Amino acid sequence: MQLEEIVSKRVLIRFDYNVPMEDGSIVNDFRIRQTYGTINTLLRNNNKLLITSHFGRPVEGTFDESLSLKPICKYLSEKLEMKIEFIKDIHDDICFSSYDVAMLENARFNIGEKECDPKLSQTLASLADIFVFDAFGVSHRKECTTVGVADYLDTVAGLNIKHEIDTINKLVESKSRPMTIIISGAKVSTKIVLIKKLLEKCDNMILGGGILNTFLKAKGYEVGGSLLEENFIQEARAIVESDSKNKILFPSDLSCQTERGIANIDVSSISENDVIYDLGTDSINMIKNIVKASSSVFWNGPLGYVEKKPFNRGTEELAKSIAEHNCFSIVGGGDTLPIIESLNLQDNYDCLSTGGGSLLSYLEGGSLPILDKLNL
Repeated sequence: MQLEEIVSKRVLIRFDYNVPMEDGSIVNDFRIRQTYGTINTLLRNNNKLLITSHFGRPVEGTFDESLSLKPICKYLSEKLEMKIEFIKDIHDDICFSSYDVAMLENARFNIGEKECDPKLSQTLASLADIFVFDAFGVSHRKECTTVGVADYLDTVAGLNIKHEIDTINKLVESKSRPMTIIISGAKVSTKIVLIKKLLEKCDNMILGGGILNTFLKAKGYEVGGSLLEENFIQEARAIVESDSKNKILFPSDLSCQTERGIANIDVSSISENDVIYDLGTDSINMIKNIVKASSSVFWNGPLGYVEKKPFNRGTEELAKSIAEHNCFSIVGGGDTLPIIESLNLQDNYDCLSTGGGSLLSYLEGGSLPILDKLNL
């Protein structure tokens, strides 16, 4: 069954509204905006909607007002210009004759959510006729509101997860060459499997952040006081040594904080007191030329210390380069998307993924617990 075929039903929908907030205000609503299509499609077909999501990492069974979904419910109500009833307890009476859309309190307040307790899954399933899953960001987790409910209700993919999976599959199965993979971030430990997997598929691989520093150290370069993971230097060295086609493209220069200020330094001239915060000018230009020659690009994670200028330059130049080039492009990572939106480039990519760990898990292993239920 497709989403458009659901008519006049009580629909339980799992979204991922785990959005960044400060002092009770939403900082970035990207994940919320990605759900509008699914909501509007279901409402056009006279369905009644019951939305569930998690927010943060509460202690199960304990109410924490700072992790309540009530502010998100209010925000969604204002954006959609409709009343959305807020349900504090899954055992409360839900009267759909009074409203078309309701939102349950934080799913992870419920005891048994994270352990995928069958009784809780059945209770949630009893509230609806059909289950719609549209939360790619948690599709790698086995919880009541991800796979548990799907054991008791017919389950249908929402518009956003379908788009994301279809687009990612297109990249993985693509025969268009060259394919460029850009992987960055603080910890190589969280992406080492992904690097190995995608190195087999791509033509070019570019690394950034703490990941790059670990690989530079593995190649014998001095990285000074830069962020890296000592425990993964040996594994990084093994990857470099196995890269017989030299797919991993290392920078020729780096932007560093030195004792005398910010400087652009040759990769072989880093001193023990320097700290690498971004790619250098020549390296940024190299990446832009690589992107320009690519048929497809996958990018995950900012290249540098984007919170501090001028170390945001590499990331912003890369974002613009991909957006301006007519290549097939997927961008993921929660830290990357706000930068793209700040540059007003969000409409220039084939897919901006809402997934973090789920995106990495899917690319590493090719499957997620909920996918079998969704027939994707």
